Amino acid sequence: MPSRIQLQVTNVDYKRQDPVFWIEVKTTLTKYKQKQKRFPRYYSELSKLHDHLASTLDDVLIPALPTCPTPRLDKEGKLVGRQWWLSIKLPHESSSEKVDAGLVENKIQDWLDRVSEHERVQDSEGLREFVESEVAKFRPTSNNFKSRNKLPLINVSEEDMEPEFEYCMKELTTFSSNLNQIIARLEKLVNEENVEMAICWMNLSSSWVSYGGIERNPGLFILYKSVAKGYQQLSDLERFQAIALNETIGDEILYQTRNCNSAQNAMQRRLNALSDYLTSRKITESSLKSVERLKSSTIIDRQQASEAIAILENARTNQNANKDRFNKVDTNLRNDIEENYRPNVKKDMLRAIKEFAKSQLYLEKKKLLIFQEILENKKM
Repeated sequence: MPSRIQLQVTNVDYKRQDPVFWIEVKTTLTKYKQKQKRFPRYYSELSKLHDHLASTLDDVLIPALPTCPTPRLDKEGKLVGRQWWLSIKLPHESSSEKVDAGLVENKIQDWLDRVSEHERVQDSEGLREFVESEVAKFRPTSNNFKSRNKLPLINVSEEDMEPEFEYCMKELTTFSSNLNQIIARLEKLVNEENVEMAICWMNLSSSWVSYGGIERNPGLFILYKSVAKGYQQLSDLERFQAIALNETIGDEILYQTRNCNSAQNAMQRRLNALSDYLTSRKITESSLKSVERLKSSTIIDRQQASEAIAILENARTNQNANKDRFNKVDTNLRNDIEENYRPNVKKDMLRAIKEFAKSQLYLEKKKLLIFQEILENKKM
């Protein structure tokens, strides 16, 4: 069984401006001093870890870090799960049913799982520092970051790459554009349709309250009061549906937009790696021409020849290193996109759609219960 490291969020302190995530680590990696421990990390430290991994592992597609989860509290001040709508109960409705409302920090846990399970991330000193540094003292170093050749690079554009690369970049750009269009439509839907509907129900409720104020018949007065109360509840549910839409589909699309940018940045690193290789190859060719000119010269300066040969050997070494780096970046990023990025995007989007549908169906059932209660009051 290969060496592994697992990071599990066990608790979160949301009372701070920068929430604290308590994480339990279990590992079989030999370079870790403790194989199991529990330690706190601020959300800002998670952000530092993400930035460090993305900047030092150029052959790894690091997924975007989810935004810091915002907790929702009930009337008693207790933390409500991510699927908070499952805790909504109408008056006179039994609340004894226990439901799994989901953890608020699930997205953070998913990110930790995907990062820590990546074979090349497991070798990162940044990840080890994240786990083993003292409380609030995680300051990742970049010692393993390789400095690049500062010579003028050969500019390589997307059109210069193979058709497969160009297709992938266009696919990512189209996907990002479509996500932005969906976000705009969702904002319009929430701000116009749901909110306007909620306002309509509230206006109707106010009208029925006014009717009740002038009604002398006790039976009709009770009916008007029941209708007004029901419409007010419908207004609340309409707002809840808008919030649920934002927090399921909306938040997921915003995240995938950032995640798509991470994939585009990874593809850009592949372009940069090719540019480094082509530049070093050009330098090698230039050095080789210098040696050839010396060979054809009638007078050969021994020191000059030695310097030219040394420059050529150094250029060839640098070219081979850049070639190996490009091949590594190319192969590994291809695997990350096909084996990690695409399946995870599909999984996340399907989960968000299911969660959204679950929220809307649950709240629509609540609306039906309200109408049934109004009808029952009408029969009395």
